[in-house]
Amino acid sequence: MPAIPHIKKKIGRAYLVWFQNSNLYLQLEEPAWFVFSKTIKRYKPDTIVEAFSVRYGISLGESSSFVREIRLKIEKMNQTDHVRDQVNEFSIDLNKLTFLPFSVHRYRLGNKLVEFSFETHIFEHYLHPLICHFETTEEVNEITLFELFAHQEQIVFRFNGEVKGIWTKDETQLAKGLIFMFLINVMYDKTDTDWLMTVHASAITNGKKTILFSAPPNHGKTTIAALLQKLGYQLISDDFVPIDRNSLMAHPFPIAMSVKETSMYLLSPLFPALNQKPLNYISLEKSVRYLAPDFNRSMQEAVFPVHEFIFIHYDRSVDFIWEKLDPVRAVKLLLDQAWIVPTRGNAELLFNRILQMPFYQLTYSNNQKALDAITNLFDQD
Repeated sequence: MPAIPHIKKKIGRAYLVWFQNSNLYLQLEEPAWFVFSKTIKRYKPDTIVEAFSVRYGISLGESSSFVREIRLKIEKMNQTDHVRDQVNEFSIDLNKLTFLPFSVHRYRLGNKLVEFSFETHIFEHYLHPLICHFETTEEVNEITLFELFAHQEQIVFRFNGEVKGIWTKDETQLAKGLIFMFLINVMYDKTDTDWLMTVHASAITNGKKTILFSAPPNHGKTTIAALLQKLGYQLISDDFVPIDRNSLMAHPFPIAMSVKETSMYLLSPLFPALNQKPLNYISLEKSVRYLAPDFNRSMQEAVFPVHEFIFIHYDRSVDFIWEKLDPVRAVKLLLDQAWIVPTRGNAELLFNRILQMPFYQLTYSNNQKALDAITNLFDQD
């Protein structure tokens, strides 16, 4: 097996390993950790199997099967990400490709102006409803160009004339994530290396600190964020939160809130404008209305340090459960919802600083109890 550049961190009884070649993270406990520790020292497979059999009192046959399984997992995690190579392979021709856009929109993001060309109505639907509240008719001499078009049944994203991403039509979330990265880089005059990570989360601030509410789709984070706004807290972002690598502060990315039909009964009385918003069909099973955030600060004035992470889980069968998470559970949940910018320094920051922050799990159906717990957390210094 080739060399395995990595960083490891012991967390409780587990080890968290970052693989440099793939920018992937793997959590290992005994006996898998034993196999990994021998593999990175270049022990031969047969030697590992024999030592494993003796250490754990397992037959050579069972040991061989287990060691082979773990080594295959390690080998997969150590593979280089070839997405960038694919982009480079096609970029020369696609940089020059012209297309007739279905629509062209201009958006003001902070003090920056960008122009986005969408080849089709479907491509426009991916992004425009989320950022249409930034739309402007301003004219300027210099403008940043974003383009989204199709080529050979793939989605292509071009930035200032250069291809930056190519995806299949089943990878629209990956496309959206990369485009959002370019948008925040333009907004804040940054590059990818200036960020520690982005988190699929709602971010709320009280003007002193920011708390992140993360969850898979349909688990209540947008509803909680909307209710907190009505209590006087400021929404920083509803879905995509960039965190600066130097300050560990969350930066605003105030895209529209995606309010599902199941939340309309609760939120439409509080946000009457929702009733006038068109219904957008994300899929056959999912429809949403987009509500522009009530953002009352400049982008620069709304940057605050992240103090806590809360993982939200809406469950009708559970009234209210509030738990402080141990680091092993916290890191698993965080890695499911975050993309860490692929550098060794960022992996070290994640291990040594982010995982020292408090992480909580909120499982609930009682909105008032959930809000009381969160506001109490905001009140704590």
